[in-house]
Amino acid sequence: MAYVIKVEELPILNQLEANHPRPCKVEWINRGTDQRLRKSSIDVLMRTLFQDMASPSVVRLHRSSGLRVIFASSKEREAFAAAFEIARIRKNENSRHIVTCIFDGRDHAGRAIDELIKAGVSKDAISLLWRTSQFIDTDVEWPEGHSKMSVAGATAGGGVAGALAGVALLMLPGIGPVAAAGAIAASALSSVAAVSSIIGATGGAIARMLTDNDVDSVLANYYEQKIRNGKLFVSIENYESAISYEIISEIMRKNHGKIAKIF
Repeated sequence: MAYVIKVEELPILNQLEANHPRPCKVEWINRGTDQRLRKSSIDVLMRTLFQDMASPSVVRLHRSSGLRVIFASSKEREAFAAAFEIARIRKNENSRHIVTCIFDGRDHAGRAIDELIKAGVSKDAISLLWRTSQFIDTDVEWPEGHSKMSVAGATAGGGVAGALAGVALLMLPGIGPVAAAGAIAASALSSVAAVSSIIGATGGAIARMLTDNDVDSVLANYYEQKIRNGKLFVSIENYESAISYEIISEIMRKNHGKIAKIF
C-alpha cells in the first residue's frame, strides 16, 4: 500500500501533524519506470535539491523521481494521503507569508532592502543572517585598542544591517562569527543556546535559527550551507503587510536575489 511523493512536494512533509501514520518502508524511485533509484542517483538528487544552475540531466532526475512510502494497510495509506493533503494546504498558506532569499553580496542585498522599505515593508519584518569577521569589511572604522570581538561587532553592525533594529553577533562552532539582524536577531541567541550542547563542531545552529523563524526545514539546511559559504540570507514576513508576496519576490529577484526552489 504505497503513496508516492514528488520531489517538489518534499517540503510538505514538514507540515504533517505528529500523529500521522508511519510507513513501514521508504524508498526513492523513478516514477516513470517504478524502479528504485541507484544510490548514486539518490546522492545526486539530495546534493542538487536547490542548486542554482542545474544541468538538463539533473532537472530530468528531479522531475522523474519520487519518494515511495509504503504502509501496512490501505487504511493507513488513505489516512496518510488525507494528512498529506491537509499539510499541502497549510504549506501553501504559510509560503504566501514569508519570502526567503540568498544574495551573493551585501551591495545587492542593501539595495533590495532599501527598495522593500520604500515600498512599504516594515523594518520589523526583515531578517538577515550572514557570516562576518574583522577582515570582511574594508570600510569599517576600526577603533584603536580594539579587540577581535569589538571589531567583529562593528562589522556586524555596518552596511545592510544599519537600516534594521538589533544586531546579534554569535560565535558558532565550526563556523565562526555569524551576524543576525532585524527580526531574527531577537530569537537568535535563544535558538543557539538550545542547540549549543549538541551541535559540537558539526553545525546545525544556523538551520535551527531559521526553522525557529518559520523557514521550512528542508530549505533551512540548504540556506545554512549557503551562509557557511559566505552568502547573505534575507527573509521578509508579510503576515500583516499590504505588500504582496509577488511584489516582494520581484524586488528580491530584480536585485539579484536567488529565491530557492525545488525543481
